[in-house]
Amino acid sequence: MRLRLSVLTLAAGLVSVVPAVAQDLIGHGGPVGALALDEGRALSGGFDTRAILWDLDTGAAQTVTRFHEGNVTGVALFRDGRFATAGQDGRIALWRPDARTPELATDPGVSAIASLALSPDGTVLAAGFRDGTIAVLDTGTGALRTAQGHADAVTGLGYLASGDLVSVGRDLRFARWGPGLALAARADLPDLPNGLAISRDRVAVIFAEGALRLFSPDGAVLPERFLTDRPLVAVAASETGVAAGAIDGMVWMLEPGDLLERFRIEAARGPVWALATEGPVLLSAGADGTIRRWSARDGAARGEGTTTEMAEVDDGSRGAEVWRACAVCHSLEPGDQSRAGPSLHGIFGQRIATQPGFDYSEALQALDIVWTKRTVAELFEYGPEAYTPGSRMPEQRIASGADRQALVDFIERASH
Repeated sequence: MRLRLSVLTLAAGLVSVVPAVAQDLIGHGGPVGALALDEGRALSGGFDTRAILWDLDTGAAQTVTRFHEGNVTGVALFRDGRFATAGQDGRIALWRPDARTPELATDPGVSAIASLALSPDGTVLAAGFRDGTIAVLDTGTGALRTAQGHADAVTGLGYLASGDLVSVGRDLRFARWGPGLALAARADLPDLPNGLAISRDRVAVIFAEGALRLFSPDGAVLPERFLTDRPLVAVAASETGVAAGAIDGMVWMLEPGDLLERFRIEAARGPVWALATEGPVLLSAGADGTIRRWSARDGAARGEGTTTEMAEVDDGSRGAEVWRACAVCHSLEPGDQSRAGPSLHGIFGQRIATQPGFDYSEALQALDIVWTKRTVAELFEYGPEAYTPGSRMPEQRIASGADRQALVDFIERASH
């Protein structure tokens, strides 16, 4: 009997596998369920309600947003630097790269958004909802049009080069939509679809039975490949390959034409909820909240690497090792406000939210905290949610008191 599980019902009986070492992007406080990649930038959406814009060259977080109520379920990158997020709250938000609030946001929806897609010209965002609704948002005017696209959750959306939108749903239907969400084609699907990606104007769809199938724009079945007896739950495509991820952490990279296997990797312990690929880069993310980077050519881990600044201040201590996670969002250089968080140079003795040149949230500016070695250690003991409520800072705690002490000692040494 074929296993028919949807993304929404996969919660138990997961097989753990040991991942290879890859360059990690660590900033989310929980599972990551959405990824986008474009020209050296990555965008991630997490169950912690945050979306993070990353610079892949340095591994630094450029922007951390916290806008949605609930999971960030979809993300998209514009070529002009903007980005978009969608959430469990049924909202779509458009952002400037350095913004603290969205430049445009829709009202909360009656259903959660399950999928998000950006048109090739960047003028339209499409969102698929769990109640089967499809909405298209004009990114210039903010005009929103909706239609009942499926009888159940819209589990995948993508734009063809022609500008037509394709969708798949839990009603086991495939659909292509023309301008104004006019139905142009519809076809039945052989099993429960868990997502889609566009590959050379063909539609790559992953299924709960463990198969990946290519479809024509009208829904005709093209090459297919059964990869596993476990559900496939993530898919991404580029000109050079189609990637699929399974509930047990395995990821396959397939040739775009005939779906021949190029390589497979054990990418995570537990499910791979999100994939993104462009050129030589493959990103994977899942239940542990870590975004891992791989070669899209051969599956090799890209190596941990380090920023130039980290190499300069790394004194080989335990504190420097703990600082690596902080360096994702913070610099120790004076006046360096180019990352998602402020520079921590000379932080001890400063009042919270007073580093010049950084745009702090009103919630932080209202707090009465002076940063000392003790208060910084307490921040990581109790976590930002409890210690600095209203912060956009990813939720990270350091359980070991010795590690917290090593960290603040290192910051004191490195920031003078």
